[in-house]
Amino acid sequence: MNSLTHSLKPKTIRTPDSAFEHLTDYPFQPNYVSVDGMRMHYVDEGKTNAKVIFLFHGQPSWSYLYRHMIPELVSAGYRVIAPDLIGFGKSDKPLSSDVHTYGNHVDWMHSFVKQLNIKHAAGFFQDWGGMIGLRVLAREPQWLDRLVLSNTALAEMKGLEKFMVPKVLKVMAAMAGKPSIEDLSSKINYGNWAGYFRHSAPLEIGKVIQALTTRQLSNDDMSGYDAPFPSVEYAAGPKKMAEIVASELDQVNTDWQRLKQWPKPVLTLFSDSDPFLAGRGYDIHFQTNFTGAKGQPHHTVNDASHFLQEDQPKQLAQLTQEWLAQTQY
Repeated sequence: MNSLTHSLKPKTIRTPDSAFEHLTDYPFQPNYVSVDGMRMHYVDEGKTNAKVIFLFHGQPSWSYLYRHMIPELVSAGYRVIAPDLIGFGKSDKPLSSDVHTYGNHVDWMHSFVKQLNIKHAAGFFQDWGGMIGLRVLAREPQWLDRLVLSNTALAEMKGLEKFMVPKVLKVMAAMAGKPSIEDLSSKINYGNWAGYFRHSAPLEIGKVIQALTTRQLSNDDMSGYDAPFPSVEYAAGPKKMAEIVASELDQVNTDWQRLKQWPKPVLTLFSDSDPFLAGRGYDIHFQTNFTGAKGQPHHTVNDASHFLQEDQPKQLAQLTQEWLAQTQY
């Protein structure tokens, strides 16, 4: 469904199209499907009969994050599909933070994948794109034949850890108080992250992305990240996501058991300077739990922070396409 006139669901808001008129390096035509009565946006570039790569973003970004990778992958002969999560980018945005549960985001993305009805594709997941996309894959194992995981995590917790971690994260967020963007930029940790998104109005998303990149973003770059959120009422999605990273652990554990049976090739491309994930074994967890990750040329991307698609887009695209060719995708 490509209509720009899809009716607006009650208690949902839509960023005006005018907010996206002057984006830098984002010439892609919009595409839409209806998900739970809401308009979900996605980029769809390349030949329709080409092999497909799905690019999944996380919080607080949107498909704009992939604007430099998309042309590289299309030039390599792939069809590239990059959706915006509900509540992000050009997708519709529920006003209530209560609607933005982990399970709802999985359901919405699952609906998107089922509607496109593309099987045996490849996926590149980063941040919440992995946390959501992996749970969709657990439900739809025929959806992907190749998977690249980049600066993401999927909790697998049992016993005392399962009990304590959510409580510790709540305490960290509470102790951080009401950090400013300057506080977050100078000390990036979970407490400041959750505290910033809970209390700040307006959110300065462009500056948040800058805090988690190694290269200097232009004002136009940062404006592109700000565009979906012209006021705080549009931002219930990114504001809530920081608080639900360790939610629905029973369901996540169940999905992990399914994922461990998924046999297809998996590659990790984590960065060297991610303040949240670098050096903490999250990539190793994927490498040891996915059968198809064994023996793959896993790579650490140098001079890159959490949003490595901004820092090293050409290298990521090159490593991805070389690996897909190597594994005969």
